[in-house]
Amino acid sequence: MIIPKEIKQKPLEYLLLALVFLVGLVIYFFIPISSHGQRLVVYFMAASYFLWSIIHHYRRGDLNLSIVVEYLVMALVGIILLSVSLF
Repeated sequence: MIIPKEIKQKPLEYLLLALVFLVGLVIYFFIPISSHGQRLVVYFMAASYFLWSIIHHYRRGDLNLSIVVEYLVMALVGIILLSVSLF
């Protein structure tokens, strides 16, 4: 298995992102909570993804408005897709 150079250089950053998604998915699918609770989990995962990406690109030194907008749109698309299809 080939691991990208970026992940080799900063494995803790990517591990944190993977853990956020893993914990969110486990809570969403395996812990019995209300649909409102599930919606909150989706919001938390989207916000965590967005914040992680901002911090990641800031540390890399290439943060600009287009990157912020791109990740915000991706987080909103995730919220919309999960909200429409699963609730």
